[in-house]
Amino acid sequence: MTDAMRRCMHREPTLKPNANHNPKDTGKTPIPQRTAGNAALVAAQVQSRTGDRILIRIESVRKRLLDEDNLVSKYHTDLCRYSGLIPSDAPGVCKIETSQRKAEKGEEERTEITITYP
Repeated sequence: MTDAMRRCMHREPTLKPNANHNPKDTGKTPIPQRTAGNAALVAAQVQSRTGDRILIRIESVRKRLLDEDNLVSKYHTDLCRYSGLIPSDAPGVCKIETSQRKAEKGEEERTEITITYP
């Protein structure tokens, strides 16, 4: 090992002056203050059941599986809404589940949409 290599390995880090440095800073983390909410939750919001929503299951049968974030159901949900099968795709009205599975040998690729009404 050369002298230059030894000097590089044992070099002390140099501290650069920081423009935002506060000499009176004690290093303690500040305690965040909680903000008060506007009002209490309405009883209907707390006691609502998820079973009152329309359940839309979209299953994609593919020869090559996609990444989960690329399996988008927006197009299919909008088609159901435009055709009148569901009144809205708002979160309070319907719940959307997406899944995919690999097609068996000789099976065609397809998308299956199942709508379950409450």
